[in-house]
Amino acid sequence: MTSLDDLTALREHAFRWVDQAYGEAHERAGRGLAEGYAPGMAAEIAGQGWLAVMVGAQNGGMGGGLREMAAVMEAVGRGLVAEPVLSQGAIAAPLLDRLGTPQARLLLARVLDGTSVTVMMHQEADAGFERTLASSRLTEEDGRFHIHAAKAPVLDAAGAKILLVTALDAAGRTAVVAIEADAPGVRLVRSRSVDGRMLAAVHLDHVAVPADAVLNAGADASAIVETVLEEAALLVCSEACGAIPILVEGTADYLRTRRQFGMPLASFQVLQHRMVDMLLAAEEASAVVEAALDSADGPERKRAFALAKIVTARSARFVAQQAVQLHGGIGMTDDLKVSRYFRRLMQCETMFGDADWHAERFDRLRG
Repeated sequence: MTSLDDLTALREHAFRWVDQAYGEAHERAGRGLAEGYAPGMAAEIAGQGWLAVMVGAQNGGMGGGLREMAAVMEAVGRGLVAEPVLSQGAIAAPLLDRLGTPQARLLLARVLDGTSVTVMMHQEADAGFERTLASSRLTEEDGRFHIHAAKAPVLDAAGAKILLVTALDAAGRTAVVAIEADAPGVRLVRSRSVDGRMLAAVHLDHVAVPADAVLNAGADASAIVETVLEEAALLVCSEACGAIPILVEGTADYLRTRRQFGMPLASFQVLQHRMVDMLLAAEEASAVVEAALDSADGPERKRAFALAKIVTARSARFVAQQAVQLHGGIGMTDDLKVSRYFRRLMQCETMFGDADWHAERFDRLRG
């Protein structure tokens, strides 16, 4: 774990990089590419060390944890970074690090050096937000494995070289299988997310893979997978906490400069009240994420993470809607950044479970 000074330096460096090196042109450029992001920029981000934050030092990482990655994800939200930071730095890299097998470590090295975009595919098509595997199967025949699965759309999978696909083996254990995205029998179905980034669902029809493609070496990887997904949900909250203040600040600036009836809009008390409500929502989201990070190693971890997702999702929606309404019709145009932050927050709201799904989870955990 890094010290407080190291954490502060990491956060400040990440914020400075998105403010100075990652402009609006970068975020918008990736939408026209097949990957949904700029591969060159993705390699540059890997060079920043962001993908190595949650990887142990023994595997070439920083040896940090959730708090350090949360600082990076806050910067991602602040700059609307479109490249695969969440899918690799918060999901694939920690997953491979925790699996710890020789073949997992080989793949991890390629993730960290930026040479192989690697994305986990876990949730099944038509299963909603539920994380339990039902139809994904891994079978063995004549020393080779075959995997059959239909996975839900995932960010960055359209540009991935390696897919980390989960499936149940013959013993009912969760396996993690590394599959080349262009392997025979792999079919990607591309679509766009609400914020314009590229998604891809994957269909595997009894795809043959060698034995060393099974990264969990016979162990049940279900606990590792569940932990990674829980942490990813919290880190999406950190991303939202990076984006929300930009909308608050931008809306306040707009109200100060836009005039109506000869006066700035900011002088109208009813709009001042709405700005206060937006500020309170931003502070509430930040506070609940901070509380969840404080609880990450305690017995209330799961409930704290669920509560963070509930509050942040609702705060994100409220702030985003208020920002658009206060800007008027121009607030929904792609040329104005408020619309792009609105859509990113809508994406963050539903990733890894929306507020209603986590509220039900919170109630179940209470018992």
